[in-house]
Amino acid sequence: MRMIERGVYDIPLMLSKSLEPHRDELQRDLINAQRRLRDFALRHQWGRHIEKSFAQRAEIYDDQLKFIEALLKTAGADPSTALPDTVSAALENDIFMSISPDVYSSIYPQGIEKHSFEKLITHEMAHRLHIRILNNDEEAMGPLWFFEGFAIYAAGQFADVRMNTVNIHAVLHDKNRGSYLTYGATIRYLLNYVSLREMVENAGSEGFNKWLLEHTERIQDE
Repeated sequence: MRMIERGVYDIPLMLSKSLEPHRDELQRDLINAQRRLRDFALRHQWGRHIEKSFAQRAEIYDDQLKFIEALLKTAGADPSTALPDTVSAALENDIFMSISPDVYSSIYPQGIEKHSFEKLITHEMAHRLHIRILNNDEEAMGPLWFFEGFAIYAAGQFADVRMNTVNIHAVLHDKNRGSYLTYGATIRYLLNYVSLREMVENAGSEGFNKWLLEHTERIQDE
């Protein structure tokens, strides 16, 4: 695969036939998404983890059901596996797979923002960056709110969402899947007290949430 510049590759792109007129635009999104993640990694001194492409191929579908069918097949999962109604993208077995920008906007309208599709791609690649940082130990990625929040923060998604003390406690104590909008905002809030590198290093520990609260006295005092 041809490297365009450091951390950015010319990833082969497969499209549904109806999306062919948008090939140049979608290829540009793939490139800009890699640049976005590259810049994030360099800011946090994780540059050595971007020297290899995060995907060997990209597939973008014009229909969510076709995307889900292809995703489950690529992942080797049961074809009847139920996925969230808003499932939009994934990176499995070195293949980035997603629905088209228009379908993404229709099933997840709260995700619409400037460069939203580019950020969606970055989000999925950010999960792979996170795993590389942890030497492929996926169990060390931490609770759901954190590893999703890491990817949201890396992608620059939902940057206008703000949190308060009550919201933070709710996110950290919720065992169920919540709003992705709050996960990224939680990371940004906690960065006032703890560095992202420290969070990544400690996320796999059993007492991670308690550790965060102990290191953010202002959250407890407000």
